[in-house]
Amino acid sequence: MFGWLRSKKKAREPLRGAPEVRRLKTYQSETGYVYQYYYDGWRPVEGGREFVFMATANRGEYGAVAVVIEEAAVRAWEAARGRELISAEQHAVAKMALFAAFDDRRPEEIASVAVRVDEAGVEKFLEQLGRG
Repeated sequence: MFGWLRSKKKAREPLRGAPEVRRLKTYQSETGYVYQYYYDGWRPVEGGREFVFMATANRGEYGAVAVVIEEAAVRAWEAARGRELISAEQHAVAKMALFAAFDDRRPEEIASVAVRVDEAGVEKFLEQLGRG
């Protein structure tokens, strides 16, 4: 009876590429908060690729922080360089965007809205990594 409603609601794909052993890491932000985080995996989403990290600023409850790298940004970078942006480089961009969110947002705001990486962000983060 409500098949049309169910068909409009698209199920999220499961995460891929999660490490067998999750490594808890620490990042001290420019705001003074010290975050603990680990990588939980990635999945394709409409218009890009979503990298999911679990993070906490209080060593208590972890929340999912999504970093979405826009597909158009990746394609533009690849067209300008004449080579593919490999998955390890995309992961590095996502991690740099996560650190930028840690530096710019308050802990309670970290998981509220996905971090989006556009063409300028891809350029900036890869230059910081010496891959530009």
